[in-house]
Order: sequence, then structure tokens, then C-alpha cells
Amino acid sequence: MREPADADWLESAARIALRGHGGAEPNPMVGCVIVQSNGSIVGWGYHARCGEMHAEAVALKRAGLRAKGATAFVTLEPCAHQGKTPPCCDALIKSGVARVVYAVADPNPLAAGGADRMRSAGISVEQISNAACARIAAPFLTRIRSKRPWIIAKWAQTIDGRTATRAGDSRWISSAQSRAMVHRERGRVDAVIVGIGTVFADNPHLLPRTSRSRRIPRRVIIDPRLVIPSDAQVVRTVSQGPVAIAALARSIHEMSEARREVFATAGVTFIELSASAMESATDTATENAHRSFRGLPKGSMKTMMENLYADGVSNVLVEGGAGLLGALFDEDIIDDAWCFTAPLAIADGSGAPIATGEGRTLMIDALRYELLDLRRRADDSMALWRRKT
Repeated sequence: MREPADADWLESAARIALRGHGGAEPNPMVGCVIVQSNGSIVGWGYHARCGEMHAEAVALKRAGLRAKGATAFVTLEPCAHQGKTPPCCDALIKSGVARVVYAVADPNPLAAGGADRMRSAGISVEQISNAACARIAAPFLTRIRSKRPWIIAKWAQTIDGRTATRAGDSRWISSAQSRAMVHRERGRVDAVIVGIGTVFADNPHLLPRTSRSRRIPRRVIIDPRLVIPSDAQVVRTVSQGPVAIAALARSIHEMSEARREVFATAGVTFIELSASAMESATDTATENAHRSFRGLPKGSMKTMMENLYADGVSNVLVEGGAGLLGALFDEDIIDDAWCFTAPLAIADGSGAPIATGEGRTLMIDALRYELLDLRRRADDSMALWRRKT
């Protein structure tokens, strides 16, 4: 039997780190495994909640005196920062570990430098690239470097690539098991975002239907012309979780006093989208006003995401519809795509597509994604795609 190598232990740490999703953010998900020279695991831990013990501290607490002379495998460089908790590098030094192996350098200038401090204390420190650890760290790295949330897009489709019939019927394409997975993710992100078309089609409340929700997400409706019905379910449930509507400045300023009072009483807040030709365009076809986000200047979605990040949103789940997904694909800011494919076909060219953005003329210009996971959910397939950078 092959002896576990450093890469195996780092992958174990990455699997453990995933347990912190929904609790650790806006901090990174981090996992740590402490292994003695004979291959015995004497400690393990993950960062469960922002403000609480980091992965290394949890693992060292489990290991106790057995950490002395052992190797600590960590997904992310141990921090050298005194924040809500003490520096992890100091805890590792104090424990007497002989070696520390980490996969991803900490990009946060406030926390970086742990590797050098441990080396100065006589610990053997190595950085070894590891794909599993890099995938775990990607959301945190994106937040630090791009100053925007990690963006997950989700949709359910038939095998011929439609998200609804020509009549708008989409219930239910995906299985109950697939929908349960989405509700679990709703309870682990800071915001759930949909376009106004989804509100008209489904009238969702967008709250997680799970008793184990780790967070109550902010619900954000992208509605440039502010045509959302004031009695929409998402508006009527503000008491169960915050709601914001992103609209053009003109739409917000021209709102009637009666309508403004309804939203104010409910507790709805507003986000101003970037100004564009949409503001001056006359749209007599009001019934189609919500079906596309074409006309918003490029960068509108990115700017809105940056504003959400500045307001404390670390990750978002985008649940459609086609106009919003098209706008996000146009700006190339969808990080993960969750594609649920059901064993159904409607063979209708007028059925709803996945995205209706400006698009790309040449295939060579298509956005590139890599397949991270493929699994079954009842009779559905669920593919997890990640944007190539």
C-alpha cells in the first residue's frame, strides 16, 4: 500500500476546510491536519466561524502534546496577524511542530508573513502547490484581489438546453434532491440574486428552505426599471430577511410617493445601477421591460458586485433568469456555474434559454470553464464548472 504523501495530506486538509463554508466567510475556508512521523493523524481542524478559532488552533488543541515533532499540513499559509484571534504561526511555533506544509500563500497583506516567522523560529516550512487547496482558497483570493464577492450562478435545464417552456413553465425541471442542494447553498451565502424576470415568472421568496441554515441571505432583485409588484412575495417577506432592489437612478427617483411608502414600510432598500441609454429609452412594451438587461453599460454588474462587497457581502448565489445570467456572462464575472440537467426534452426553439446577453460572435472568444465535479442528484446530473483564469 502506498504511503500517504504530502499531497494526500493537503487534500485531506482541503476536504476538512469545506466544512466551514457558510460560517468562515468573509474569512477564508481553511483546513489543517497534524501528522506524526509514523503517519498517525493526531489533530485536525477547520475554521468554522468568523471570529472563532482558526483551523490550526483547533487542530493543535486536538493534538495537545502530540503535536511536538509532527508536521502540520495547512491549506493556506498560517497567518501572522493579531485580529479577533492570535496569530496561527505563533501557535504552531509554541506547539513544537517540526514541519509545516501549506499550499496557498496568504494574499492578505495584513495576515501574510507567517511562513517567514516560522522559519525564523527553526521550523521547516514548505509551500507545495495543490489543486484541491487552490480550489478551496479561490473565493477568498478573488475577494482580496478583485474586491467583489465570489459569484456562483445556478440554473436547471432540460437536456436540450431550455430553462422553461415557451409559456414560461419551469416547475419542476430539476428534482427535489437538486432543489434541496440549492436551498442548502442559499443558507450558506451572504446574498441570493435574481433578475426581475424571475420574480414575474415564479414569484419566489428566495429564502432557504432548510432548518440548518447557517446564514439568512440578503435577497437582491435586479430590476432596472423598477417594475416589481409591491405585493411580490420577496417584498412581503422582508421581516424574514433583508431585501434590496437594484434599479436605475431615474427609476428610483421617479417612483410615486405611494409606492415609495409601501417599500419603505416593508423595509426594502435600493441600490442604484449605473446610468445608461436605458434611462432615456422609451419602452412602450412594459410587459417586456424585465426580459433583458441589454442597454446597461458594460461594468454595471461588476460595479454593483463591488458595492455589495463593500457592504459586507462575501459570496452570492445567482439564480437567474436569462437576462441577468447573460449580463454576468457578458462581463465574465461568474466564478462557479452549477448546471443541473434533468432527463427532459421539450424540443422547442421558443423555450427559454439559459442566458440572453450580448454574447460573443466567434467561438474562439467564448468564456472558458473547467469541470470540477459531476454527480447525480436523483435522475438529474449536476455539473460544477469553474471559470478559468
